[in-house]
Amino acid sequence: MTLKILKLIPKGFLMTVTAASPAGRAGKLAAKFTAVATAALAAAAAAAAIGAAPASASVHNWVMTGWNIHLTNQMDPAATSHFFNTNTSYGSGPNSTGNPISDGYTTRAVLTYSSYAQFASDLQNKAISPNYKWVLYDPEMWSQTPVNEQQNPALYMKLFGQLAHANGYNVVEVPARDLAQVLGSACPQLPGENLDRWFVRCNMAGAAAAYSDVFVLQDQVNTTNLTEFDYLYITTRSQALAANPQVQADAEISTNYGTPDQMATAAQSVGADGYYINATTPTIAQADQFLQEMQAAGY
Repeated sequence: MTLKILKLIPKGFLMTVTAASPAGRAGKLAAKFTAVATAALAAAAAAAAIGAAPASASVHNWVMTGWNIHLTNQMDPAATSHFFNTNTSYGSGPNSTGNPISDGYTTRAVLTYSSYAQFASDLQNKAISPNYKWVLYDPEMWSQTPVNEQQNPALYMKLFGQLAHANGYNVVEVPARDLAQVLGSACPQLPGENLDRWFVRCNMAGAAAAYSDVFVLQDQVNTTNLTEFDYLYITTRSQALAANPQVQADAEISTNYGTPDQMATAAQSVGADGYYINATTPTIAQADQFLQEMQAAGY
């Protein structure tokens, strides 16, 4: 589910956000992000033509769930500590009253949300533990994200980012590619258009980056197709930076797609600002092997 460490805004007032004019906002956002998408596509094409991907020179962060960091630490403390016992990396979790970080690690805690409405409610009810200085918004085509948020992810990523920043939090946004398939979408999928091309055309990266500190691209499904993996990351990173030059763009990889060798090859092919490692409990050993390979490669 990156980062140059940004100075946190002191926690202040709770900004009240209403959805009084989502259609007008959506129209303005669509025009803005369409223009940015066109420019970003041109930049990515130019980079490809000269054989230079617009990737960052160094990795700024590593991200896993706090539970997976704990499991990996039990298996391989040396590799896990190398990547995660630092305040430039992140451990996520859904429990607003707890802390996903254990084992004495200095990893920063990130509270995950799939619903803007739930985040706004938790803020209103003062339900978020002071352990959290970062929040993550992961809108997807699933029951955890309300349908209206699925239909207009650009609007709700904006609202989430604005509300979080107004209350002193830094923001990670992780829009899913499958939002293309949502009925009633503000940016409908075209006939014959695949999820990657929809994601680029509708400039989901720019929409996420404009109001966040970190954008995570869910590129993991392309792990074994390096041409597509690289295309999608390079193009969307360009879009993200066009919308917000200060944002950091992470690439997601997953033990559900490819072997540890293939994961490491894909990760190294793009030189991302950071990496979000998605793993299940039964595949923690694969995640650990990936970390070992990345460490051996000088990361």
